[in-house]
Amino acid sequence: MLTFERLVLAYLAFFAVAAPLTRVERRRRAGTMLAATAGAVAVVLAARVVPLEARLALPFAYIAFGYWLPVALVQPAPRGALEAWLRRTDAAVRGRLPVGVPRWLAHAMELGYLACFPLVPAAFAVVSIAGSQADAARFWTSLLAAGFACYGTLPWLVSRPPRLLGDAARVTSTAMARVNVSILDRVSHGFNTFPSGHVAVSVAAAISVGEVWPGAGLVFGVAAAAVALGAVAGRYHYLADVALGAAVGILVTLG
Repeated sequence: MLTFERLVLAYLAFFAVAAPLTRVERRRRAGTMLAATAGAVAVVLAARVVPLEARLALPFAYIAFGYWLPVALVQPAPRGALEAWLRRTDAAVRGRLPVGVPRWLAHAMELGYLACFPLVPAAFAVVSIAGSQADAARFWTSLLAAGFACYGTLPWLVSRPPRLLGDAARVTSTAMARVNVSILDRVSHGFNTFPSGHVAVSVAAAISVGEVWPGAGLVFGVAAAAVALGAVAGRYHYLADVALGAAVGILVTLG
């Protein structure tokens, strides 16, 4: 069994054990336990019967499953303490920054955030072509560790994205912002992951590419930085969870 497959099993085992300790209704706890257990069985079976080349593509499904699994354990109404702290921290920092940006820059930052969606498939393609199967396996170990570290906190560190807290008119004022919001409305569960999973995974992907092909890693590093900047500027994440997300991406890859 590959390291990233063991990592997925550990993540699923954590939620199978932690689900009964949450305060959501029994049906949701049981559903999460069942989903985590079924997912673990699927990972074990895949590790035994699926060819290695195909197993190296399965983490696209693992990371999506890991993103959605904790949602059922979130309390119906988000707790306010973390969200209030994030908003205060954001306001304190933003109060020291210039007000307003040129429209072209707003478009550019929204485009930067949009890069988070194709960045992982593109990074995997580069690592697969320029590196070995062992490099591809290490790539997924780093990305899954980064993503799971952020997704796994959701039931206990609940907050909503700042774009949903009274800023909707402003953050959708450009065409590119409307594209981002439209995509998120379809593929996101609507909660703010703390730290930012988008940023953590993007940073981990860039560093992993750089380990195989330094020149390409620099390009992906710029893209990851654009994702982080766009996440803050477009009010998709708070400054604090973007900074922590970047730190997670660095630590799991270089640690």
